[in-house]
Amino acid sequence: MAADDDLPDSFEPASNVPPRPEPHDPAPQFPKGDLRLASVIAIITGAIVIAWHIFLVSVSAIADLDQFLWIQIAVWVLALISLVTGILSLNARMARELAAAGFIAGVAAALLSISIGLYSLGDFLS
Repeated sequence: MAADDDLPDSFEPASNVPPRPEPHDPAPQFPKGDLRLASVIAIITGAIVIAWHIFLVSVSAIADLDQFLWIQIAVWVLALISLVTGILSLNARMARELAAAGFIAGVAAALLSISIGLYSLGDFLS
């Protein structure tokens, strides 16, 4: 029990510890590995692509979609952007949950564009 008496009380503030020196350089505005913007872009563009393909599948049975060719091309570009930014977000060191969501959105957008988008391309060309 005598050895415990020599230890400091954990509830008392440490008065004999000197403060750490403040850094002279300001913190970087975007730390290394901060790819939140890429993840957000992947999620937003992926959501647009997924919403377009849901719309395309739901109205294709009742509507003639020949006038949507330019929109479909724009959706393929958005799917490519979503896939690239989703892959870039895999290198994130910060906000990893957001990066994972961005990657999933990018892959989902790319897979939907390949499956449904190429089928709709065949409809446009015929």
